Amino acid sequence: MSFRKLVVSLLSSVLFVAIANASSELPNIGSSSSRSFSLIEEQAVGDDYMRQIRAFAPIVNDAEINDYIQHLGFKLVENTRSALDRRFSFFLLADKSINAFALPGGYIGIHTGLLLETENESELASVVSHEIAHVTQRHLARRIEMQNQMSIPTLAAFLAAILIAGNSDNSDAGMAAMAGASGLAQQAIINHTRSNESEADRIGIATLYKSGFDPYSAVTFFEKMQQNQRYYGQSFEFLSTHPLSRTRITDARLRAANYPKRKIDDNLTYQLMKEKVKALTVKVTAKSVDDYNQLFKSGKITSAAERYGYAIFLIRAEEFKKAEAILKKLQAADHNRSSYAIALAELDLERKTPKNSINKIKQLLMYSPTNQALVELLAQLYLKNNQADLARELLLSNIHMTQHAPYLLNLLAESQEKSGHFSEAYETAGNYLLAMGDLNGAKAQFEQALYSNTADPYSRSRINAQIINIKEVLHQRSLRR
Repeated sequence: MSFRKLVVSLLSSVLFVAIANASSELPNIGSSSSRSFSLIEEQAVGDDYMRQIRAFAPIVNDAEINDYIQHLGFKLVENTRSALDRRFSFFLLADKSINAFALPGGYIGIHTGLLLETENESELASVVSHEIAHVTQRHLARRIEMQNQMSIPTLAAFLAAILIAGNSDNSDAGMAAMAGASGLAQQAIINHTRSNESEADRIGIATLYKSGFDPYSAVTFFEKMQQNQRYYGQSFEFLSTHPLSRTRITDARLRAANYPKRKIDDNLTYQLMKEKVKALTVKVTAKSVDDYNQLFKSGKITSAAERYGYAIFLIRAEEFKKAEAILKKLQAADHNRSSYAIALAELDLERKTPKNSINKIKQLLMYSPTNQALVELLAQLYLKNNQADLARELLLSNIHMTQHAPYLLNLLAESQEKSGHFSEAYETAGNYLLAMGDLNGAKAQFEQALYSNTADPYSRSRINAQIINIKEVLHQRSLRR
């Protein structure tokens, strides 16, 4: 079974059971959704949904890119009044289709294809602010209320199919999953979605302006997708899951016109991360290496962001000397730019010379203590330099970062094991596997932790609570088989 078909199967069943367990009485249309489908229940649905996505979806786990996406998302959240009482987490999927989506519990996914399609940060922010509005207005909860049009399993299948539709290798399968779901009332979903889209556009454009972005970017991005689809026959799944019409574009333009025009300076960090995504998602082959080299030799790679992306690709292609020369030139021209130091440190990790970058990354972290990429990279450097204790202390002092980057737990478990804290390592590994959707694996790690010696007086009660929780989830899942 292919990855994307598996996602449909798993997510459909997970969302169905989670919703069924969360509330035996679904909300009524026209009433306050929170009366019968509370925010706490919605969060529980989203958490379980996200665990399954982490288990099977190609999430981009690059710390620097993740840190950028989180900062962009929370900049918008801070300027959305109705979002301040909600939890949010933003993630990037390595998928070339042009799409983004919101899940219960404030999880917002952005496809790499959409990021690469945007021309500036305001366009990217326009999509993210739109998805934030879907969460704050509880549009998913409203869809669940449409039980007289469709069943909950069918709705779950529709939402899961969002993840597979649009991929060039599997677009037919994605559309078939949407169209073929038993009892799917497609027109009801589309009509309901158009209403939601209008509301999300209105709130999203207001958020854009409050956050310092160009409110017209939503209009320009819509127009670009519509024109490309019309003239070049490109399929933009964002248009399938977020229906676009002339009326919607006109309404967006009128809303944007309510705000004064402003000149937005190009954000170099956005450009750097866009080029990094491009470099990380290109398959390294003899042809792709030759193509990149030819572009550079012909003078078509000129901007700082383009040269940075080229260097990232060269590191992946193990052309370390060329990558180092480019990065050092970039760093000399902009010595405070952390991206260049991070890339050079990643180069040192590849060359097994971690000591060369430790002091530089430590210095940068002093000035940017909340930078997830610097924390993760310094921990990796410590581990490669046989300083596991320092890696453990660093990661424990930044344990809050694992909420949005659970893969850091795997790095922490490694540092705990290498520094001799075995009981800690088992518990951390259990938390990592739980976050990644491997409940049986997590349970095994927690049970192993119970048999390990520890000086922590609260560890047994903490671990037993996790085991009880996992057993209950596994029991509920077994009931649907």
